Amino acid sequence: MVVLFTLTIFLSALLLFVVQPMAGKMLLPFLGGTPGVWNTCMMFFQAVLLGGYLWAHGLQRLRPRRQLVLHGGLLLAALLALPLSMTRMDLSSPLLSSYPNLWLLAALGLGVGLPFLALSTTSPLIQAWFARLDHRRSRDPYFLYAASNAGSLLALVGFPLLVEPIFGVRAQASLWSGAFALLVALLVGCGVLTLRGGAQTRDVEVGAPDGEDGQVAPTRASVPGPDARSRGRWVLYAFVPSSLMLGVTSYISTDVAAFPLLWVIPLALYTGSFILVFSSLRLSLALMGRVMSLVGVALLVAWIMGATHPAWLLLPLHIVFFGLAALVIHGRLARARPAASHLTSFYLHMSIGGLLGGIFNSLLAPMIFDRIWEYPLVMILACALRPQSEAERADPDRRWKRAAPVAATLLMLATMGALRIFDITITQISAVLLFGIPAAIAYSQVERPRRLALGLLGVLAASTFFPGIAGNVIFKERTFFGTVQIAESAAHYRMVHGGTVHGQVLKEDPGCTPLAYYHRQGPMGGLFELYHSSELPRRVGVIGLGLGSHACYARSEDEMTFYELDPTVIEVAKRYGPLKRSPAGALDFVVGDARIQLQQSDAEPYGLLIVDAFSSDAIPVHLLTVEAFALYVSRMERGGLLAVHISNRYFDLLPVLRRQAREQGIHLRVLDDAPGAEIDVNAARQPSTWVVLTEDRLAIEELERLDPRWARSEGREVLWTDDHANVLNAWRR
Repeated sequence: MVVLFTLTIFLSALLLFVVQPMAGKMLLPFLGGTPGVWNTCMMFFQAVLLGGYLWAHGLQRLRPRRQLVLHGGLLLAALLALPLSMTRMDLSSPLLSSYPNLWLLAALGLGVGLPFLALSTTSPLIQAWFARLDHRRSRDPYFLYAASNAGSLLALVGFPLLVEPIFGVRAQASLWSGAFALLVALLVGCGVLTLRGGAQTRDVEVGAPDGEDGQVAPTRASVPGPDARSRGRWVLYAFVPSSLMLGVTSYISTDVAAFPLLWVIPLALYTGSFILVFSSLRLSLALMGRVMSLVGVALLVAWIMGATHPAWLLLPLHIVFFGLAALVIHGRLARARPAASHLTSFYLHMSIGGLLGGIFNSLLAPMIFDRIWEYPLVMILACALRPQSEAERADPDRRWKRAAPVAATLLMLATMGALRIFDITITQISAVLLFGIPAAIAYSQVERPRRLALGLLGVLAASTFFPGIAGNVIFKERTFFGTVQIAESAAHYRMVHGGTVHGQVLKEDPGCTPLAYYHRQGPMGGLFELYHSSELPRRVGVIGLGLGSHACYARSEDEMTFYELDPTVIEVAKRYGPLKRSPAGALDFVVGDARIQLQQSDAEPYGLLIVDAFSSDAIPVHLLTVEAFALYVSRMERGGLLAVHISNRYFDLLPVLRRQAREQGIHLRVLDDAPGAEIDVNAARQPSTWVVLTEDRLAIEELERLDPRWARSEGREVLWTDDHANVLNAWRR
């Protein structure tokens, strides 16, 4: 009996958490792989999870036979909705470009809604059924919750390391559908056992830890229902880790890459924390909370500065903070759990808190804040919820009144030392001193969590007057696709997204001067010289707008079309970019994902097609697959030029391009432009790596003659398709 119930809840959780990154990956080709895609997916899954817990909570008011009949109907409807598919939503819908979050929610609802709802009911329902049985372990069915989270953790670890590298999306969907059918059979078996067990609702209190000392409270035969304060704590303790998970995921997805491996790391920590806190382990939440607060102070200062480098240091710190916060806050949640008779109510309120975290990060925060302010705010809230030990409650200043200031000072010295080692500018060091010292003073109150949180909140409020290390920000707008900023210096405007500069132009430019990655002495100069000397059609397509520096290379007879996912970027480029000074005969702008727009376009072929689309430093995987390159070639004139910008801090994309060249049977040349000291600093030329592909051998020879730096490239190859793209193969080692 125990084996059957444990296996059922384990398999249910496994399927529940496999479908989340799988659905997210299916949706990336339609919305560009931005962090907003994953956050909206998470909000959808949390909302459906709440619906599943409501369903389970409502079923408990019925007789077991009626429960089985109604739940069997839901399972049958879920089976009829298989297989999973994201293409049931119309790709030509105006929602896709106007309201992408609504389109995404609709696509998820049609694609995975019913199966996910059925899975969401399993954990609370199976535990409630088991609590009714005459079994020695039915007094405390929360051990099944640990099995549920073990299945979840296995799914999250196994998906990027085993499932994604081996199976394509279609194979994943087929395997998942088969496993779901097996789960339905197991659920029916659990229901039959519950009916045969002579169900009598038990009203016994679970032996839950009471307080920070981990002592077990005595059981009673009759337990009153939880009051409003207890239910409010359940919601709060579920809200904070949920919001933090989405906040740290946005950070990782924006400044590293938007792909499931990095998405599942915070989700795996989130789930793993439930396994630990609902186990028999005795965790020192107060000690972990103290370490969490120390890391949080350092990250808050880094966030205020806008620091994203060195990634190998900052990324683990964000992960460590979130892991500790999840353990501490979920630990408090586990210690506040009620009797088994109120189990479904407990899970229902947990789900409400998780959904509120998703709504706050995905819907409300982008409308309220022009930057990811929700992340540091909830980070501070987590510090405020750090539990005090018995000694701290008795005398908060007894042991740490000297140690905390020393630790704060060491934190400051270590941070400043790291900044100097990694060649951080004087402006950034000044920012550390300006905000780091008050943050360190706030940390001296670590044994008084609320005082610490108020101090950090004051530091965060003061940072609103800090112009930022990028310069004077004169424009900032946050959309579904991220935050777009225009920073002003004495001579330039720069477009900044996350930690990456996406374009730089002169403020006073009588002509049209391309700078940064598009400098005339860089790869673009030779490429456009070759293009203009050829007999190719005078039509240029550019995937990714930035500030529109490509338009400076156009001539009066050229028609240039920009494909841009974010309408705000078009608005910014027209206001601050060089588009008005471009000599192009015609400039057109197409809003939406380039692949979808190219597929639906009946325009004449391009002589030159440029792929230059990035979200911060995240790679657009769906723009680099075999199917994507086949589409590009079909939309180009025979013998046309295809240029791809592959500059990236974390991924080596050249092996991917080598394979695409072989698949399409075309020639490839690469130019890794890394300006040295001999380059005039005032020219604002920045390092970049570009690849040119064409089937015209003579064009390749002419390109090499114009700029001998264009070179052949041989080496390992990596195959990416829409069905299977293992991004780990491109990770820079």
